[in-house]
Amino acid sequence: MKVISSNKRKAHGKLTAWIADKISEDWKKHGYVVLYDHGEKSEDANVGKIISWFGDQYNREAELSQLDIAIVKKNSDDIFALIEIEETSDKPKTFLGDVFGVLMGEHIKFGGKRCLTVNKDTILIVIGQSKVRHQERNRHLRDEAMKVKSNLSTANAVVGQIVIDTFADEEELSALLPSVPDKAFEGEL
Repeated sequence: MKVISSNKRKAHGKLTAWIADKISEDWKKHGYVVLYDHGEKSEDANVGKIISWFGDQYNREAELSQLDIAIVKKNSDDIFALIEIEETSDKPKTFLGDVFGVLMGEHIKFGGKRCLTVNKDTILIVIGQSKVRHQERNRHLRDEAMKVKSNLSTANAVVGQIVIDTFADEEELSALLPSVPDKAFEGEL
């Protein structure tokens, strides 16, 4: 497995936009829409900020985290998958910050005002770039996050599954990212 050298690595956010575009057609066949951050907003209605937040009224102070991709059932606001891609890190504290930034929220907002709905079928996927897979560590983080999740009373804590994983390069991300939601869609997680 080769890691993308810094001069070949896509500019921050470009990798997210590239992978979101790559998986969009497949998910459209299943009746889903892929929403994502990091793209040309003027060209695509599916591009905008995906934000986990708390409270009764959204403002910058209520923002807990921003996500890269949301896979949403077509003609609804039901979220099937929330995805965060860490293009430069695989540190446990970064992964946990991503996970709990979502779980401690009460709402998910897309773009200007659209509110999305998290439910027990929603899967939260956090993946980071790494030369090493760290499978045991990632499994431990996931298992412990699931235990903590069950004790949270926030609306977003209803998320059904959490996946924490790593990828070495664009090719591996291209294979990994579609397979995780596919497994969840088929009930194999």
